[in-house]
Amino acid sequence: MFSCDNPNLIVSDEGYSVQVLGMTGLLYKEADRALRISSEVLASPHGIVVYPSSIVRWDSGQLINDERRNVIIERVKAAFAFRGVQIELIHPQ
Repeated sequence: MFSCDNPNLIVSDEGYSVQVLGMTGLLYKEADRALRISSEVLASPHGIVVYPSSIVRWDSGQLINDERRNVIIERVKAAFAFRGVQIELIHPQ
């Protein structure tokens, strides 16, 4: 279940949140750690582009493995789906 007390903040009852930081960037938080995710707001059917390659380490410096990165991506997708916004994942070539 999600809640939105602020238009730019989506909070899950599972203990994480996703915050839009403007035209570019998301702040993902869970428990006592956070990370910034590179993103862009679009005027298209996909409201936001997210760059999974930017999900590398927590603000503390601890590296994020592929399994955890996938969990974070799925949580970000779910949060935005709650708001009726699709995200598109862009992987650099």
